[in-house]
Amino acid sequence: MYKKIFSWMLVIASVAFVPATTLGQNSTPTDGGLILVAKAVGDVTAVGPDGLTINLSKGSEITQGYVVNTGEDSSVILAFSNGATINLAQDSSLSIDEFLQDPFSDEVSLAELTAEPTTSTTKLNLSRGELVGNVKKLNSDAGSSFEVQTPVGAAGIRGTTFRIIFRPDGSGRAFFSLTTAEGNVVLSSGTMDLPAGISVTDNNEVEVLVDVQVDATTGEITVTRAPETPVTVTETPPTTQAEVAAVAQEVSTAAAAVVFTTATSVSRTTTTTTTTDEEGEEETTTTTTTRTTDEDGETTTTTTTTTSPAATPATPRTTTGDGA
Repeated sequence: MYKKIFSWMLVIASVAFVPATTLGQNSTPTDGGLILVAKAVGDVTAVGPDGLTINLSKGSEITQGYVVNTGEDSSVILAFSNGATINLAQDSSLSIDEFLQDPFSDEVSLAELTAEPTTSTTKLNLSRGELVGNVKKLNSDAGSSFEVQTPVGAAGIRGTTFRIIFRPDGSGRAFFSLTTAEGNVVLSSGTMDLPAGISVTDNNEVEVLVDVQVDATTGEITVTRAPETPVTVTETPPTTQAEVAAVAQEVSTAAAAVVFTTATSVSRTTTTTTTTDEEGEEETTTTTTTRTTDEDGETTTTTTTTTSPAATPATPRTTTGDGA
């Protein structure tokens, strides 16, 4: 299992520069990165690749393939081993479609990072809700990328602090906004036509209203009509700047003590069986085998087994949101 250290400090040391490790031009990471929960408030769950739901709390680990959901008055702060952090607000659904990262051998403290330690590829999907993120300087020349997909479009993060909102209003319409507090985010087409490569830089934003349709079975939200007015970049109002800055500071404080000691290759195999006892009650037995390969090539295998009453797996991508 990934080694990790959580040490909550009263005083955060001054930010130090950690140089990025160059692993070759245009390399493609193949190892799974690690995501740790730095803070969780209220009802926060994650649906795994096997369709089973787990409750998330401070210290929980997830990887690519999970879908994180927050309930009403709930939120979660996720810390990625490439140095990125995400605050997912209430009533939101975020899929970790892909998170790959080259291994690193030195200890990585999020409080000290200004650039990612190794090359990584991150693809997230915000199908509903609101997030505030911070992405450290990427090794773009070596092939790193960080993208957040939404029903409106894909946001390519260049190393920045940003906020994305996508919320249906219950009347067949949805509000979308992309706010960049610092850096540059490039918005490109999704399920609707957008001008190619809208650049949203420091203290600027894009806001649009679109028509949407919600699948009654899966809860998936689809944009059915593009904005009636041209998409334009405008200056972010001071009140919005303050809101984003406040959340970004909360994220920074919560993630400051997270330290990743290594980036290794992790694979998990989960099997689920359902049995019926003499009284006719069903029980579900889940066996998870985790194989972790460290930077020296050594592999550790652990197996955990849990038994619980049978339950219907949650919808893999999202829960039903507002809309019509």
